[in-house]
Amino acid sequence: MKLLVKIFGTLISLGAGWLGAKLVSGVWHKAIGEEPPSLANPEKQQQAAVGKVLAFAVISGASASAIQAMAKRWTRSLEAKAANR
Repeated sequence: MKLLVKIFGTLISLGAGWLGAKLVSGVWHKAIGEEPPSLANPEKQQQAAVGKVLAFAVISGASASAIQAMAKRWTRSLEAKAANR
């Protein structure tokens, strides 16, 4: 059961990370009006001003850290519930 919870937690973390990246890219696109300067858009990253690249890196890094922390907390709570059963 514990292995199943860990696998499920890993899948949730991956899904949350993907969703978070899409959310940050979407918000960036709506706020700035152009594609984000990310690794997914290497041409845009090379053309963008250094300030925009740094701003996107800070925003996406902060959101990734928050998502990771929330997913880990949720996974730990699932592990604790599974251990009590």
